[in-house]
Amino acid sequence: MTLPRRHLLAAAFALAPGAVRAALPRLDFEAKRNGSLLGSHSVSFARTGADLMVTIAVDYKVTLGPITLYRYALRGSEAWRGETLMEARFETDDDGRRDFMRAKRGAGGLLSVEGSASGAYTAPEGSLPASHWTRRELDAPMINPQNGELLRFAVRDAGMSDVRTRDGRTFPARRFVLTGPSSLDLWYDEAGAWAGLQAVAKDGSLITYARTQPPET
Repeated sequence: MTLPRRHLLAAAFALAPGAVRAALPRLDFEAKRNGSLLGSHSVSFARTGADLMVTIAVDYKVTLGPITLYRYALRGSEAWRGETLMEARFETDDDGRRDFMRAKRGAGGLLSVEGSASGAYTAPEGSLPASHWTRRELDAPMINPQNGELLRFAVRDAGMSDVRTRDGRTFPARRFVLTGPSSLDLWYDEAGAWAGLQAVAKDGSLITYARTQPPET
């Protein structure tokens, strides 16, 4: 019997990041600010044996006619071995301000973090970068990928709902409401893959994400 690709992906994500199958989907999102196009956010995956490399790219631009008012660019990578995050590196250009976060797991199993705003510290057990692609980040303190600050959210499971893709199609996903350092909602589809985002930015504007494609069946 041949299982639909959606069920294969569900099994892959349920097993945790390092146990995924050889061909994980690429996740691409269109980002909007107060309903207007803001930019894009992509997450791509490459696997070799038990090792998984995750590459993240975020590009935002706020314009007024031909004038660019604000730019934001983030580039990041995460290296996983089995179910364990081994290393993460992020660089951010926040409208000319440069930030960074670096994390590496040492011989003792502890995750050492250094960031442009946090300085150097040892992260609490289970901490993960708040890169959102894995639902596991909801189970422990998160590390701000822009500047290394430790983020502690209260997480509420808000149940299943439909989320929309860029072209208006819908698919079911589970919503999680995060309160704490900021207001953030995250959705994950039936396979456990990141499906959507809604957040309130520092200036009070509403940021929303829509996947460019629904999950494959």
